[in-house]
Order: sequence, then structure tokens, then C-alpha cells
Amino acid sequence: MQPVIELAPGAENNGFATMLSELVRQNLEAKPHKTGDFDAITGSIAIVAEDAEVALTLVFRSGHLVVHDGIVGVPDVTVRGTSDIIMAMSNIPLTRRFALPIPGRKDRQGLATLREIGAAMRSGAFHAYGMPFHVPMMVHLTRVMSVNG
Repeated sequence: MQPVIELAPGAENNGFATMLSELVRQNLEAKPHKTGDFDAITGSIAIVAEDAEVALTLVFRSGHLVVHDGIVGVPDVTVRGTSDIIMAMSNIPLTRRFALPIPGRKDRQGLATLREIGAAMRSGAFHAYGMPFHVPMMVHLTRVMSVNG
């Protein structure tokens, strides 16, 4: 069954929502093996780009994604940060064997991306609320969102 990705009414006016839905669509088309990870996600993730003053909610239901404008309901995980840090997450390198977001020692760009995200977390510029309770969902999301692997 093909993954379904759609924008909720009103989300087409949210450029960040449109961009993220297209990123997921393109990743799944270019790398069909990511469909298993996409299908495994069930839950909702709010993403707030504080510098752009924009928010969206990704609602996943076993192979179906609806992208909403703003925060809808009570999300399982809420990610808050600058748009640059949030988009940097799509560049996180994945290991070959298990597709985990861990760069190799020689992957300078991947290490720099993880250092940037880590520094933002330490400074309070990036938060992922609820993530410890939903690690599998976030690992699947990282695999689907990553342009790598």
C-alpha cells in the first residue's frame, strides 16, 4: 500500500507545513525502503519553528500522514527550535546497518550537524518535549525525514 501524505485544510497556507510534507513525500519516493519506517509511526508530533513564528502538527496513523497548521490536540512529542536547527535534522547521517542517527568518525558534516543540534539543546535553543517516552517513534521519524540512508 502506498503511503498517504496530505495537508489538512488551511495547512497549504503554512509554508513550513508544505515544505515538510514535500520532504517526506520526496524521501519516500526516492528511497522506498523508508516506507516500513513511515508505516510504523503512530502518533502526533508538533513542530514549532520559533524564529519563523510557525507551528505544525504531523499526525501519523500507520501509513497515513496528515500535516496540520498549528498545534492540534495534545501531541505525543513537541519539537521547538529555530527553523535552521529543525531542518538540520533532515541532514543527520544514518548508520548503514540499522539506519540509526549516528555519524561515523570520518563523517565531518554529520558530526558537525549533531554537534550543532547538541549545542542548541544545551543552550536551550532546541527542545524535544516527550521524546524520552516515544523513542521508537522519533527514530522512525528521523529515518523518514533524513535525506541520507
